[in-house]
Order: sequence, then structure tokens, then C-alpha cells
Amino acid sequence: MKAIFASKKTRLGLSLTCICVLVMGLAACAPQQPSEDANKGAESVVDFKIPAANENGIITADAWQEVYPDEYATYKQNGENKDPGDYTQIYPQIQTIWAGSAFSKFYAEPNGHVYSLTDINETGRNPKTANCLTCKSSEFILKQNADPTLNTSDIQAMKAQVSEPISCYDCHENSPAEGAKAIRQFFVNAVGDDASKVPEGAMSCGQCHNEYLFPNENKSAENPWKGLAEATPEKVLAYENSINYVDHTNPTNGTKQLKVQHPEFETMYGGDMAPMAKQGYSCSDCHMGTTKNADGKEFDNHNWSSPLDNEELIANDCSQCHADIKAEVAAKQKVAIDRVNSIGNKLVTLNNKLSEIVANGSMGEDQLNKLRDLNRTAQFYWDWVMVENSDGAHNSALAQDTLNKSEAAVDQALAQI
Repeated sequence: MKAIFASKKTRLGLSLTCICVLVMGLAACAPQQPSEDANKGAESVVDFKIPAANENGIITADAWQEVYPDEYATYKQNGENKDPGDYTQIYPQIQTIWAGSAFSKFYAEPNGHVYSLTDINETGRNPKTANCLTCKSSEFILKQNADPTLNTSDIQAMKAQVSEPISCYDCHENSPAEGAKAIRQFFVNAVGDDASKVPEGAMSCGQCHNEYLFPNENKSAENPWKGLAEATPEKVLAYENSINYVDHTNPTNGTKQLKVQHPEFETMYGGDMAPMAKQGYSCSDCHMGTTKNADGKEFDNHNWSSPLDNEELIANDCSQCHADIKAEVAAKQKVAIDRVNSIGNKLVTLNNKLSEIVANGSMGEDQLNKLRDLNRTAQFYWDWVMVENSDGAHNSALAQDTLNKSEAAVDQALAQI
């Protein structure tokens, strides 16, 4: 059973744990670049030299240190977010549900974003192709944009050519003063004109915190939806079914499975949107917040953490609507986690029974395929809530609706065995 706030990652509560490195508010505190018309004696104009880009064309976080010392210092604090929990122990059902897949053995909770490149070597899943760097390195994005065939190149050979983990460029390119942006074009294309409905900070985070797949011959990342109305669990499943997409085939029962990634963006902004998204809140509003340095200057905190760990944010913002937000979140998470466990147990039973049927040949292939389809459906909806980083807190209504769909499918399958 997954305990509430059992690990560092779980303690993050609403942990969209945005990938929005140096996000949105940096523009507000950004030094103004002087123009030729500016009064050179004006105290409001801060003159600074833009740091040099590295060999891959990005200005690294270390290079920005003197220009944005407070933002840099809090960015480095993300290094304390480490030693993630093991999903295969938190939800041991995964070992059966994803049998034969590397996910059944090596499936860690999210690590701090500064470890994005380190994690490539430390995961036991042993990725082979460089497309796995799509949300690990902005340097790879620039290389990929220039040559899409690099997606299928050897990941270790490519990793040797990049050195900067998720950092400033991912959300600002080389122009922090211009605000936040998304640099992963596949995501920008998927959101399309609906970008006007999404805060900049959420676009920055959402470009990696989304459900994606690799359907193309060159193994480039794509979202299984176009526009926010399609960014829902049921429409994503319908699309992936329509193209017969398969992430893994269970070796003992033949179920063609879909692996959901980390659908925080869809959970917050897809379909009818989560309550906080409807109110205009961005990922960065809750997972960064503003703070003051030793001199009393306000700046945007770039240590991405749970709002539940930010007492200043709770006092000044959350408490305006929530009498006890920590208790509210814990209650919503408990409901979701308990159901993920109970439905997961049903999925284990279903997978084991399907494997037995295949082994003894006691069912015709047509009926067996119907059960496999129900298993695929149930597992997809279960996976959506299980892997979404807030444990149901970002959008509790959607989490429960999605779990309802999972349970209905698994119950229907079990009733036919």
C-alpha cells in the first residue's frame, strides 16, 4: 500500500514537479537590456553582459549565475530532490501488470530535474535510442531540430555530446528577459491555437509533463491529441487504439499494452480543465512561488517543490480559499491511492487468469481477444492515475472518473472468465 507522503516524491503532494526550469517569473525580475536610446545615467537600467553560449548553442545555468544569483541558487537546490522511491515496490502490482517489460523491474519515481542526464545511465531500463533525450536535454533538442534522424541514433553516443541537464534554455532559450516558452515543437504543435488558453509557465512545464508516444519511423515524439479538447484519457485511448499503437505485449497472455508517461498537462488543462487551471493558475504559481532574498528583494523561487512545503504560499494564497489545504490534499490522495491499489489487485488477477487461459488453451481466440482489449483498456486508465505525479490531487474529479473507467473494464473482463 502506498503511504501518504511516504517518500520525498510523495511528500510533494501536488507534485506536478514542473519541468519549467527557470520559468515565467524570471521575466519580471530580469535585468533590462539597455537600448541606444536609454538614458545611460538612469538607475533603472541595469547593464549586464549576456553570457556566452556553449558549443551546442545554449547558455548554461552556471553561465547565468552572476546575472540571476537568486534564481540560480534556488535552481541548484533541486539537487536535494533525489533518491526517488521505487514504483515497483510502492505498487507491486506493476510487477505482474507489466510482466516482461523493463517497467516491471526498473521504475523509479521522478527524480530532481538536475539529474535528467544522470538518470539515463542509472535506470535499469537501459534505453537504446537518443529520442529518450527529448525531455532530458535542450542541447539534444537543438541537434534534433537540425537533424531528425538523430532520434534513432545510439543514446550513449549522443549523451556524450551533451552536458547540460534540464535548465534555463528549456524554458527561456537564451533570453530569460523575454519570459517563459516551450521549445519542444511537437508539444507546441499539439496545443496549437489553444496556447492562448494556457499560461506561459504551464506551457514550459507541459512540454515534458505530458502523455507522448513515438509513432513515426524516425521515432520522434508526438502527442496523441491535437488541441485541449482532445487531451483527455478517453480521447487519447481512442486515438492510440485507432493507430493500433502498442508499447509492450505481455509475453504470457498476449495483451497489447499502452504505457502512459506523466500526463500532468492533460490532467490540468485537457478537456474541461482542473479547477485551479480554470482559475488561471499556472504550474509555476504553485510549484515555484515568490520569495525574498537576504536583502528583501522579491524573486521567483526556482526550487520546484510542492506548494504544501511552501508555508509562505499557503498563508498568502492557498488559505484564501482553503482552510486546511494539507488535509484536503491528503484526503484526495488517499482516496485515489486506495483505489489504485484495489483496482491494481484486480488487474493482477485478470492478467494471471488470462495467462492461465492462454497456457491451457481453454478459450477461443475471438473471446480471448475481447478480454485482452478489456485488459488493455483497464490498464491504460489505471496507469493514467497511477503515474500522474499528484496522486489524484491535481484534478480529483478526473482521477475518479478515470479510475471508474478502469474498474468497469476490469470487472467486465473478470465477469466473463
